[in-house]
Amino acid sequence: MKISTGQIFDRAVTQMSTQQSKVAEMQAQLASGKQILQTSDDPDKAGLIQRLNTAYNRQETYESSLDSIEDRLGAEESALTATDNILQRIRELAVRASSDTLSAPDREILSIEVSTLKEGLLALANTTDVQGNYVFAGSAVRTVPFAADESGNMIYQGDDNYVAVDVSEQRRLNMNRPGNEVFASLVRQESDGSAQRVGFFAVIEDFSTALKNNDTGNIQRSLAEVDKLSATVSLSLADVGSRLSVADSQRDILADAKLRYKALLSNAEDLDYASAVTQLSAELLSLEAAQSSFAKISQLSLFNYIR
Repeated sequence: MKISTGQIFDRAVTQMSTQQSKVAEMQAQLASGKQILQTSDDPDKAGLIQRLNTAYNRQETYESSLDSIEDRLGAEESALTATDNILQRIRELAVRASSDTLSAPDREILSIEVSTLKEGLLALANTTDVQGNYVFAGSAVRTVPFAADESGNMIYQGDDNYVAVDVSEQRRLNMNRPGNEVFASLVRQESDGSAQRVGFFAVIEDFSTALKNNDTGNIQRSLAEVDKLSATVSLSLADVGSRLSVADSQRDILADAKLRYKALLSNAEDLDYASAVTQLSAELLSLEAAQSSFAKISQLSLFNYIR
């Protein structure tokens, strides 16, 4: 087989170009710190990395949802704590007003404080979160939950819906509780044996009216009704605490999942610098050897042989 000088040169150039490409690729890997620079380098591993990144980003989305839930529940808890404190104060006034030692003017003075406390309760019932959404309006977050109708009666304008968000692949968590469950009405037994449903704020208003009119019978009734309102708010507080506890434990679960995905991603895409540097050194030596050999071979000629 006859090998021409041109063939020798072409083969040498091809080999050196291939070696230079390997060196350039390894240098690029070292610069990026990644095993794969483009999908075509290793399609299977690139697909695995994409799936791991998607799963990791999903955990961050769940974590963002938990942030929103905790902000919302924090606003709800703060409002309910203040509501419970006001109801305890109203109960104290009811106990005090039930005493026979109080005169009619004394009870009228107490009625003024009760009316003021009622306004405070209304403000808490219409609490908004950091985004300006009403906390106790159900899913109608842009609607004022409690407002007076044409007759002056306080009515609930929100809806009964719960807003639930995903906090994991298998778990959803409610981030609200409708206001008509928190500031709930109750059933009042009338003296004639009949029963009627009375709104949360109507109970407080009736108590204020009973104080103003020095109506001891209705004052005693108001004491029992305020106890019921307070019990409902306490249950709501317990529910908020339970949901906050769940959110906190779920955050720990997400943190563990993110660490696990980070470790898997690191194994799949991060470059082993020690191994890569060693391999680059070997490739550079091979390239230098190929260049040196070519330089020597290219200088050979028939005249050197004759000489």
